[in-house]
Amino acid sequence: MTSTESQIITMESIEVPAEALTDEMIIRDILSGNVNAYGSIMRRYNQRIYRLARSIVQNDAAAMDVVQEAHIKAYSKIADFKGTSSFLTWLYSITRNEALMHLRKYKMERGMNVIDIHSLDGEQQSDSPDLHVAHPDNLPEKSVENIQLQQFINGNVDKISENYRVVFILLAIEKLSISEVAMILNIKEATVKTRYFRAKRLIRENILNYLDTVGMNVYEFGGTHCDTVVKNVLAVINDKR
Repeated sequence: MTSTESQIITMESIEVPAEALTDEMIIRDILSGNVNAYGSIMRRYNQRIYRLARSIVQNDAAAMDVVQEAHIKAYSKIADFKGTSSFLTWLYSITRNEALMHLRKYKMERGMNVIDIHSLDGEQQSDSPDLHVAHPDNLPEKSVENIQLQQFINGNVDKISENYRVVFILLAIEKLSISEVAMILNIKEATVKTRYFRAKRLIRENILNYLDTVGMNVYEFGGTHCDTVVKNVLAVINDKR
């Protein structure tokens, strides 16, 4: 089954398409013992949290690892989710923390200065390690022109500071509200607005115009990548039972 296909969840002996269920309904099913129901959560949000992870670690494979670790952490703490924010906002926060820990580990392994994992909370910019992959996977369903354009967009987004890049991805691509981004990054709403304004100034105008007119996505995550994450996370979860 691919990430675009519907998944059927059995709830109280009734088969229900996953897309017809709210997050709260799926979470209740998970808490009642249906571990595999978490696969629906992953398929619902993999693309979105991958973009956040990718905007921080700047590497496709590393971002995929972060997504998997974030899901494992979220599943292990799902009973602690109180619903004071949306489940996606909660998952974004976990993903951000996992991505920052990944960067800290990366720098420690290379004898560099340890990154302050709270650096995104302040105004000071931090230098991200150069992990950019010049040639992302060639997705077969895309034309050569679209692949080249995707690489061009990804490369230009990667060039701006991490502080600005993360805010840009969450606001411009994920369409979150300013208050949601402020909550996820633990910064003031005014800071979100400032960083977003500066990000737009740093990214070439023609890229922004293309995003606005055709809705071009960046840091795509689907197909086999999504399936691999679902398979790996469920394997870890079931192994720990």
